[in-house]
Order: sequence, then C-alpha cells, then structure tokens
Amino acid sequence: MADVDSGGGGGGHKKKGGGKTKKKSTKIDMTAMVDVAFLLLTFFVLTATMASNSVMELAMPPKADNEEQEEDRYKKIIEEKIMTIVLEADDKITYYVGITEPEIEESSFDDDGARKIIMSHLYQGGNGAPLCSEVNNAPGCWDPIFVVKARPESRYKNLVDILDEFAITKATKYAIDKFTPEDSVFIATGGVIVEGEE
Repeated sequence: MADVDSGGGGGGHKKKGGGKTKKKSTKIDMTAMVDVAFLLLTFFVLTATMASNSVMELAMPPKADNEEQEEDRYKKIIEEKIMTIVLEADDKITYYVGITEPEIEESSFDDDGARKIIMSHLYQGGNGAPLCSEVNNAPGCWDPIFVVKARPESRYKNLVDILDEFAITKATKYAIDKFTPEDSVFIATGGVIVEGEE
C-alpha cells in the first residue's frame, strides 16, 4: 500500500508568476512485505533438512600387547582366507592371498579391477562353502578376510574407494594395516620372505 502526501497546506492561495507544482512525498507501507518475508523464512526453516555426517563403520582388529602375541594370533588364521590389497601410486593395486609363496598380481580401480578382485575372493568359498556371514558361522563356512595396506605415494581417495567397494560387495571382515619396508621387499621379491640379519 502506498500513500501519497500532497504536502503542507497553502489555504488555496495562488502565487503570482505561474503555477509551480508542489513536490509530493510517497510513503510505502511495508507491513505486507514483512509478513510475506516471515512466512517464507518460516517455511524454509521448517522444511530444510540439516546436513548429517556420513559415517562408515570400520572393524579394526584388537591390538596385541607385544609382538609375540601378534605373531601367534596371525599364525592361527588360515592363510587362504587372507587377501592383502596394497594401494599403489597412479590408482594401481597389488594383491595376493596368504604369505607363504603367494601369487602376487596387479590391478586397478577400473570396472574389472578392485570389485572383481574382492568378489572373486569373497565367493570362491573354498570348495564351494557358503559365506559365514550368510549362514551364521556354520561349521565349514568360508570366512574371508581382507587387509588393506597403502603405500605413502598412494592417494587417500583410493583408500576411500576400496572401503566403498567393501561396503558394496558386503565384505564384513577387513582391516587397515601399516605398509612397512618389509612389505615393499616382499612384493619386490615376488612373495619371498627375506630373513633379516641378526
């Protein structure tokens, strides 16, 4: 709503020398606009959804008290169940199963890469045994484990990508381990364990 103020009085007196028009002032009533602004503000506040943090659950193995306990724990796990995935530079992957003379292979994050590798280890089932997660740990079921190690020159994005692949393929047992110089020698020698000098 706008009102036009025609100015002060003058009592109808006319000035000599021509008719000069008087300046008129305009007043705008902002009440309706303020109401609409508050209605819009209320609408957007009530209908907006707050951004929620996306969290991925990560199962990490418990830490052993000393190195001997750590070695004993790993010896109890059947080697065939463990697939180690090493994240390399340039979005490449090196992977192998077990640690006793493993067959070391290379791949990438392409369509026939990481997901296919994970699926092949998940559903090979060792003689066709079903996954333990699907049969509630029935005797003789297949219980694959994945260990991810990232070289210093690999990208953080690759770690996120491999965790996404675990979620997509429903791999339930995986862990992130530190990449050591021994791992580098192990891969370079084709899976031969080199004994250190005492």
